[in-house]
Amino acid sequence: MLRPWHIAVLEVKRFVVDPGRLAFSLALPIVLFALMYGAFSEAGQFNGTAHLVDLDEGPMARELIARLEQVDGLQVKLHTSADADRALDRANILSVAVIPDGFSDGLLAGSPVSITFKQLGSGGAEGQIAASIVQSAAQELAGEAQVRAQVRDALKETALDDAKIDETVASLLDQARENPMVTVKSRTIGGQSDPLSRLLPGIMTMFLLFSVTLGATTLVEERRIGTLERLLTTRLSIDQLFLGKFLAGASIAALQALILLALAFVVLQVAGVTVFVEAMVFALLIAAAVSAAGLVIGSLARTPDQANWIAVFFTMAMTVFAGTFFDVGDSGPLAVISKFTLNKYSIDGLADIVAGGGLGQQGFEAAVLIGIAIVGLIVARFAFRATQAG
Repeated sequence: MLRPWHIAVLEVKRFVVDPGRLAFSLALPIVLFALMYGAFSEAGQFNGTAHLVDLDEGPMARELIARLEQVDGLQVKLHTSADADRALDRANILSVAVIPDGFSDGLLAGSPVSITFKQLGSGGAEGQIAASIVQSAAQELAGEAQVRAQVRDALKETALDDAKIDETVASLLDQARENPMVTVKSRTIGGQSDPLSRLLPGIMTMFLLFSVTLGATTLVEERRIGTLERLLTTRLSIDQLFLGKFLAGASIAALQALILLALAFVVLQVAGVTVFVEAMVFALLIAAAVSAAGLVIGSLARTPDQANWIAVFFTMAMTVFAGTFFDVGDSGPLAVISKFTLNKYSIDGLADIVAGGGLGQQGFEAAVLIGIAIVGLIVARFAFRATQAG
């Protein structure tokens, strides 16, 4: 019973000491995930710089700058008037907001004030967004100053001093900002808002399938040069050899899944230890299914090139039609085709576990993966041969 495990351990050792396979199976998916996660996570939020010239340097100008610095995704960079003009002339910046002298005095007195925007052309998309943020913050500040001025005018005949009035109004305005009358909520339609929910399971499943099915070329090569036949001259039976190859593929896939999941959970802190363990248990089912698929390819292919082409086509078809990087929805041609892919059930199960659904809720997905592994093993065993002649 231990002989198949000896084959599996030997194959894992060969995998670990092979720099090429390690780079393709571990380094490449990590780099790809980092690039795609960075691109998708930044696609929905603004990151830019607001260039300002403060000619006023008064309390209201400082308050405006402080509020802008609290805006997520917005960096504030202060320039002198001369530096800003030189930067605009050289096109180092495309837009700059100039806070004029007397800005604070005007606001405190309740008088109209203005902010000047200097820009090259349209100011660029980033400059336009930054300008709208600056304008919005300035209008909010002006509105609050106007409210304070109007309240002081209304209460000027009372015994209340202006400092007490300003303090009370400021307190009420702070409460209004903390509990606004109108709130804005975003709802994503036709997909999931968190790119991690599909990227992590999708990339992991794709590379597990790639690695194990491409490993089928090794089985074909060993059969071609007679390695499998020589193994059968020992006390190893054909069934033990077949089981050993299956355990080898499953072990390599499980090792990949362990490393990729561990890095994702540690670096991104997507969930706790319990979710990690549940995800790893489900990944073992994926490993068994992809190992069975690799055995089918290795048993049916007659040349290494043939095995390579089948593995690439099979993996890409599973990846594309399963909606690996996008949600195919519940209806339509793609949704129907995805139901016949291994990746769909792997991604759906892992995504739900990472999202907090729990391993116990993945009964259907787990059953499908087990079924794929069993059917694959049956097909592969009938086609498995140790020699070219069968």
